[in-house]
Amino acid sequence: MFKIRKIKKQFDIIDRVGYSNLIVSGCSFTFNNHETSAASWPYYLRDIGGFNEVYDCSLPGAGNNHIANSLQWCLENESPDPKNSLVVVMWSGNDRDDYVMPSSNDNKEYPFHFNYSKDVVSGITGGNAPENKGNLKEYVVPKSKESRAIENYLIINSMYHYLKSKGFTFVFLNFLYGPSRTNHFDLATYLPTNLKHTYKEMFTHVTDLHEWAIRHDFVEEDDFHCNVHGHLDWTRKVLHPYLVDNYSI
Repeated sequence: MFKIRKIKKQFDIIDRVGYSNLIVSGCSFTFNNHETSAASWPYYLRDIGGFNEVYDCSLPGAGNNHIANSLQWCLENESPDPKNSLVVVMWSGNDRDDYVMPSSNDNKEYPFHFNYSKDVVSGITGGNAPENKGNLKEYVVPKSKESRAIENYLIINSMYHYLKSKGFTFVFLNFLYGPSRTNHFDLATYLPTNLKHTYKEMFTHVTDLHEWAIRHDFVEEDDFHCNVHGHLDWTRKVLHPYLVDNYSI
């Protein structure tokens, strides 16, 4: 279920976005690593944007499958009112793992197949009989960048249409866009031409949190994550103004 922290408000409202509920999902770039003090952008945005509560299903180290599945599960179970809720999803690395895989990892023994492209197929670990072990040759990283790109596109696109069908106002962010210490990559590079634009249009293209941290010297000692000062500065100068200008009610 959604995580609701008992964190006292620390900052005065600058400008109300207009919603009561701020619903978030993401990885460590969203996760608040303290139970009683604000340490990440959702709780700073709650204060300066005039939200009443943060409903959070972020998880450090999460990939996009978790981000989407946990959010959908919480929304389905707890049914917050879409009219009073703003959903902000900060998607994570496309290098993080489940199973859309290259056909080279297909053991060719399973009788059923689904092809996404000539070289990318569905990988499954079970079948319609107990003795069936699916079509995987092995479980160790059975993915190429193209298969990861297709998988993550489908995850993000599905969440986009799910939230839209439920009547939520929502914003999609990237935790980073450019090169980093991770193996994250721009999945649009591996998409068919007709889907590249569709993918880009689903995102809000503000300066990402990682770039802001590097540009303004807010990087933590691990040389990757943004520190609490950067979370606050980015929220005040990038995220909150954008939401007020484009999503306030």
